[in-house]
Amino acid sequence: MEATMMRIFGMLMLVSLCSRGNAEFRECTLSDLHVTQTATGMNAGGNPEYAVEVENRCICTQTDVKLLAPGFKSSEPVDPNVFRPDADGKLGTLNNGSPVYNGDKINFNYASATKFSLAPFSSSVACS
Repeated sequence: MEATMMRIFGMLMLVSLCSRGNAEFRECTLSDLHVTQTATGMNAGGNPEYAVEVENRCICTQTDVKLLAPGFKSSEPVDPNVFRPDADGKLGTLNNGSPVYNGDKINFNYASATKFSLAPFSSSVACS
């Protein structure tokens, strides 16, 4: 009886360790792309300026990151290699589609009469 209980306890511990290990390597979701925007207090072209930071909080790399950006326009130039509106006028490409590694923070500023949501829309996950 005691040997059976020890076997069961051992199996439960093994399952627990395996489950905990897999949780660290779960597939990324859009919520792992954390977008923050803050007003800088500056103006450009008569519009308030916003600082945007997009951070990849997943252990996996994410590529071809798209943000919702319907009607995005800025009265100050935004480096198109960092963020550029797509031809559809609804989405924007982050980091020229290049990898955004775990912990990377991609930053850019824009100026507009309206603050855009810039919510994550899609990405490709590269986890090995």
